[in-house]
Amino acid sequence: MFRFNPANTASADNGGTTIVSASGARFERIFDGAVNVKWFGAKGDGLHDDAAAIQKAIDAKQGVVFLPRGTYRTTVPIAITTGDSLVGEGPEVTIIEKSTTTPAAYGTRAFNGGSDNYNVDAVIIALPMPNDYVRYVHIEGILARRGAAENTLPKNSSYCFYAPRVYFMTQKNVEYRYADTGYYTVDAWMVTLERVSSRWMNRGFVCGDRDAHAGGGTSHTVTSCWAGACEKSAWKIDISYSSFIGCGADWIGYNPENPADYIYFLRGAALSLISCSAEDARGTFLHVYSAHATVMGLCTSRYYKNYTDDYAIKVLGQGTMLNLVGAEFIIDNSQPGGTMKAFKIDNGAKLWLSGMATLPDFKGESQIDLIGNGQYFVDEFKRGTAMQSASGSTYTIPHGLGASPSYYNVIPASADASGIQYVEANATNLVIHYASAPPTGTNNLKWTWEAKF
Repeated sequence: MFRFNPANTASADNGGTTIVSASGARFERIFDGAVNVKWFGAKGDGLHDDAAAIQKAIDAKQGVVFLPRGTYRTTVPIAITTGDSLVGEGPEVTIIEKSTTTPAAYGTRAFNGGSDNYNVDAVIIALPMPNDYVRYVHIEGILARRGAAENTLPKNSSYCFYAPRVYFMTQKNVEYRYADTGYYTVDAWMVTLERVSSRWMNRGFVCGDRDAHAGGGTSHTVTSCWAGACEKSAWKIDISYSSFIGCGADWIGYNPENPADYIYFLRGAALSLISCSAEDARGTFLHVYSAHATVMGLCTSRYYKNYTDDYAIKVLGQGTMLNLVGAEFIIDNSQPGGTMKAFKIDNGAKLWLSGMATLPDFKGESQIDLIGNGQYFVDEFKRGTAMQSASGSTYTIPHGLGASPSYYNVIPASADASGIQYVEANATNLVIHYASAPPTGTNNLKWTWEAKF
């Protein structure tokens, strides 16, 4: 039902909520609640191109845009911007299916002296004004996919959801399928994701992407989300001050001769993964770089060794700290693999292990590689390696406990370092004494050490 509004002399005819007669009179739809895309001509039959009708409903800016059950075929990306909400009846019955590789034609948008590209092949794009974020957007109860099945369209550099700059966003009960990347942000703040899945992708979730642009973002709460059947990665988490709870991944790196780059990647401050998991996965399980992170209750089922030399968990970068609590690995050794090890900790990085239910079984291979001054702690223990050039008969190793240890031990790891007379400890260092000075040389003294309160 429509009503004539004589005071309205400027609104354009959008075919759904405002109709303009031949005489110029404006008739406005009378409704209470959401804006229905079918008012604007959307069919939802999987045959007609509904992109223009859906875009008109969004651009009307008159409230939540509702997509009743149906398959809405589109040939160009759908653009949402500040204040928009897209709501369907559920991802099994409300489907937006992009049937072409046609990219958007929004050009680039300036941001903080740089720019972001919006000429991309995506199902849904969050499109900001120049030098701004898309703010206060909501997506719920929708399946967004490229093509009707995997490989219907080439994946190339495509996305299901593409939002370089977004602020205050919620997504709930949403599924993405059949793109290069399912969910993608660069600089995202105050984001809540609940029951969002990304399946049949190269990359499942990219939550912040400092490799592409400056940014990253902060303050994400992500619960019960899942990446499945992703060839290169499940989760890239490149943000700060955020929590991921009960999330997971399965069938990652499923090409046995080309394992995934990683299952989980963490970079940023104050990151928490709680009760997250993966199954049927090949590749580095957890890659932590330039991060301060706590990972609790991490578990795997049917985790396969790589075909190339690699590590299950990498802790890399100066100042990186990972607290790994209660992890469990179930390794499938029936699959062929390389000489994969459990942990790599490089120069300046630290790993704390506590309550480990099962350390990975790598058939007797060394569990941990320490590079340079990399350090790890097991429960109350702190362990590390040290290397110095011989010059004199006394050497010190900082232990970093902040108090004198109750137990400590130093073991020579090179021929020139043998012959230790005794070791003592204070609140700062382990002090190694030799009765006779070792042979002079460059970095010829190597030790492994451990200490605890």
